[in-house]
Amino acid sequence: MTQKNLISATKANSLYWLGRYEERVYITLHLLRKCYDKMIDGELEDYSLLWTRLDVNGVYQSSEEFTFGMMYDEDNIASVMAAQVKAKDNAILLRENIMSETLSYLEMSVALMKECKERHEMNITALQPVIDWSLAFWGSAEQRLRNHKALYIMMIGRNVENLDMLLRFDYPYERVALAYDSLKRYIRQISTIVDDHIEGQLNSLIIEERFNLNDVEYKNKLLKFINQLVRV
Repeated sequence: MTQKNLISATKANSLYWLGRYEERVYITLHLLRKCYDKMIDGELEDYSLLWTRLDVNGVYQSSEEFTFGMMYDEDNIASVMAAQVKAKDNAILLRENIMSETLSYLEMSVALMKECKERHEMNITALQPVIDWSLAFWGSAEQRLRNHKALYIMMIGRNVENLDMLLRFDYPYERVALAYDSLKRYIRQISTIVDDHIEGQLNSLIIEERFNLNDVEYKNKLLKFINQLVRV
């Protein structure tokens, strides 16, 4: 590997967490949008389920507080705003790697969210551009990141976050297995940043005959291993 393709531990950490935070933005908005539609239709039980799984600290007292807080509360790391700001902060440190054009999608997202917060905008559709810009961010990163190792680290972060959220929201085996296969494709490209023992544990757990997210011990073990898999 040439010197210019070497990645410091600090940059590797930023790449990984940029991938995780930006994927968290996309998935959380997707879940909130589905949840908001159900709340309007009166399906409050579905809304409560999302509430308890996203608002892990239980800081909101009503559905209105929850909706506004999960969109804009920078003090709650589970919120869209907090994740988008964290993604942008990591991207700023990586500007030379990902290029200004890629960073601009995150900057536009943060600017729009701050504007919507000032207007006290509660309609999830107001943040549709953030979803669109998130997808544009990934497309731009893939085109402009010349260092493939850097791209792989960021994509590993993205896939780890996706898998984490799928497990938390009890997605079926087919979706989880597909997400894990996607993660492993990137791991094969840069295996030095993962814990081999934990990867082996995950390989033995994410198989159809053992898959049961109703088993709390099994589910917690999966979540623990997923979040300990990468060493950056």
